[in-house]
Amino acid sequence: MDTSQYKAITFDFWGTLVDVETSGVAAMEAVAARLGADPSRAAAYYQQWDEATVRGYRSDRWRPYVEWAAFGLRRVFAAQAPAGDWPSLAETFVADMTRHAQPHPEAPDVIRFLGERYRLMPITNMDRRFFDANPFRSLFALTLTAEDVRAFKPSALIFKAAIERLALEPGEILHVSLAQFADLEGAMPMGMDVAWINRGGEPLGRFTPAPKFEFSDLSPLVGLLSGSATG
Repeated sequence: MDTSQYKAITFDFWGTLVDVETSGVAAMEAVAARLGADPSRAAAYYQQWDEATVRGYRSDRWRPYVEWAAFGLRRVFAAQAPAGDWPSLAETFVADMTRHAQPHPEAPDVIRFLGERYRLMPITNMDRRFFDANPFRSLFALTLTAEDVRAFKPSALIFKAAIERLALEPGEILHVSLAQFADLEGAMPMGMDVAWINRGGEPLGRFTPAPKFEFSDLSPLVGLLSGSATG
């Protein structure tokens, strides 16, 4: 397949490049213990928190991710700790979750390979101070956060800002992501092609647009994009 049109690659960071779920569950264990909840249920709490946080930030105007994380923690644990210090808990939880998220096994080699041929830029909903604290972030010279734009994915505002920062046409950018709602539904209406990294073998959502490519991890990007970029 001809992929010579691509001059840059953008990425979702959390989940696509690094395993934020494992670090998130570990961080949630500490939250549960502080609140007197059952730490063995940390994985279930994490999923509940993630859903509440995403629903929150998709339902209102932008404010820092850590504030929405506090909203999510309150939704999950209010019954166990009605007087919980949610801002403090969220600060520690998000810091631990993001700082300790490790790259997926194939990610370092894939990013180094692609970085020799293309401009690379993660686009993340995470607040910049937490994003910058993750060691894998150092592999990227270009980055864009929701905080920079004051809009969360899947808002067109953040993808428009990415296109402008790269100074390219949308069709010259390949966006790579795990997330259907945030990235397939955000990047594709802007004219960007998407490679969906479907690590969990999930079905495509009923109303989600079909991506140009679908892979189970990042490794096939090497073969797909083995030619040298021209931009």
